[in-house]
Amino acid sequence: MNIEEDLISTLKYFGLEGDDAKIYLGLLRTGEVTVGSLSAKLDVDRGKTYRALNKLRNSGLITTTLSNPTICKAVDPQEALRNIIQKKQDEITTMEKLSKQLIANLDELKRPTPVTEVSSFSIIQGRSNIYSRIGKMITESSDVVYIVTTVEDIMRMYHTAIPEKIKECVKKGGEVRIITEIENKQSIQLVNRLGASEIRLGKLPSKGRIAGEKDRQIIMSGSMKGSMDLNDDTDSIVHTNSIEIVNNIFSLCSHLWKKSKPLEVAYQSI
Repeated sequence: MNIEEDLISTLKYFGLEGDDAKIYLGLLRTGEVTVGSLSAKLDVDRGKTYRALNKLRNSGLITTTLSNPTICKAVDPQEALRNIIQKKQDEITTMEKLSKQLIANLDELKRPTPVTEVSSFSIIQGRSNIYSRIGKMITESSDVVYIVTTVEDIMRMYHTAIPEKIKECVKKGGEVRIITEIENKQSIQLVNRLGASEIRLGKLPSKGRIAGEKDRQIIMSGSMKGSMDLNDDTDSIVHTNSIEIVNNIFSLCSHLWKKSKPLEVAYQSI
């Protein structure tokens, strides 16, 4: 993936789809420009260009003049991204204020059902949804949570809310143990920034991921792409609270933990 593709992929996390990101990057390169010139330079249909510009302007990423022809200009990246983050924070504040009354209203619609201890299995699609579920597991745990995964996956997690969730878990008396496979010291330093209770290096059973909470739940996935794309919709996991599966996989994680080397020991041997 080249720099352009990497930027477009990352900007998706801020709500910019293909043409939106392409046009914003084009405006950063060209400076002030008319809509017609921008459309021609980027080889994007004029109708799509206008739609993308409207979205970018509403998001606080560009400015446009009232002149004829209309002149567009990209907002400085630091201010532009701050605008998006502030908007998201405002939306969260609104949802939090509305949630209490909404929950009460929705609870009135619920049909009473007997509580049963039936095991559940679910497939969760999309990387952002997966990291959200892993973060929820960590936040709600006050016991041991294992994360067994590749260094690329851990580096992606660093750009999510998971490091903060780990801090919350540890503060409550929980423990987050990471097992991964690393070949150089630079990667070790990056992985260490996740803030886990302890990190060990060892042989992974696969290129997938396992996240397990003792006696409660397990998250598993197959092989993953190595890209840093946090919006990869092809990434998926299986989530279950089946006690038999949870105990078996948690035992596997405990075995891998015992076989792995503490970070300090492994660091000296690399």
